Parts: sequence; structure tokens; C-alpha cells
Amino acid sequence: MNILLERLPTAIEVDGEICEINADFRNCLEIILIFEDPELAEFEKRMIMLELLYKEVPENTVEACKKAVKFLNCGEEIGKSHKTKTRLYSFEKDAQYIFTAINQSHSIDLETVEYLHWWKFCYMFLDVGEDCFFSHLVDLRARKAKSKLTKEEKEFCNNNPDLINLPEVLSAEEIIEQNELLRILGERE
Repeated sequence: MNILLERLPTAIEVDGEICEINADFRNCLEIILIFEDPELAEFEKRMIMLELLYKEVPENTVEACKKAVKFLNCGEEIGKSHKTKTRLYSFEKDAQYIFTAINQSHSIDLETVEYLHWWKFCYMFLDVGEDCFFSHLVDLRARKAKSKLTKEEKEFCNNNPDLINLPEVLSAEEIIEQNELLRILGERE
């Protein structure tokens, strides 16, 4: 898809059926945050994702999950985008820094926006300015993962673990791999 030539999707095709979706960034962020919730089982996370994203959940929940993850990945096939294994940000933990980074970089107050397509949000998120605190934080985490910190930066990281360290969560690839469970459960119904 070429964003310059085509409209952003507001529906997903599942088994030949066009399914309307809730493509607002808040809704999609809620889905992302659900996958960071250690209290929920993986099956529950996927079912909530389907209920939040689709206006009517398709019968083929396995295919619907795959298409949902692809949509949340801005239309990219899993594995073709960012290949890093190191987690560099959290929409939960870094929310205030992301909020101000988008405001500072794009002059958009997310609180006052009624609707913003998820992909537009992601594109702005990926293009925040280097002078934002959030950008510095991500850079620090990336360099820490590669063991390329200066002595002062190491000290800063050691003194601020709550700011630097992120909780572990499933990757999109792991979500897809676990969809076999959804297929099995769907056959029982």
C-alpha cells in the first residue's frame, strides 16, 4: 500500500468478507497495552483484541487474529519490519514521553484529536524529533542493549532503573505462533 496514493484501511478482509474495524489510535493502543498485561492469559488477550478491533468479530478467529496483527503492524507482514529483539519503548511506561514527543514534533495535541487513524499515529510516532526526551530515552536503551554506554550513562541507567528498564511482553511473531491455540479452541465451539 502507498499511503500517498491510497486511503488508510478502515476494514479488513477475512475469508473474503470485508470486516469494519475500529481504526482509531486510542483503540489500537488499548489493544497493544492489553498484550503488556501480565494478568491476562494469551487467549484472553487475543479475544479482547478481536472484540476491540473488529466491529463484528469474524467467525474464523485464527485468520482474524493474523489480519489484526498485520493491521496493528501498519500493513506489514510479520518479520518484515523492525528486526530488533530488544524492546526499546513501552506505550504504557513511556506514555507521557510519547505524548509530548508527538506534540513537540508534529504540533498535535493527542488529547484534543477526536479521531486519528492508527497508522497515522504510528507514522508520527516513528518520526518524532531527535531533540525529544523520548528519543533520547530510546537511544539510551538501544545503546545500553549493545553495551555501548559511556561511564556517565551507565551510572545514569544504574541510578534510574525504573525509567530505563522495560517489562517483557510477547512480540507480534509470538502472538502469531500461538494462534494455533485459537484455532483449536474455535473448532470446539
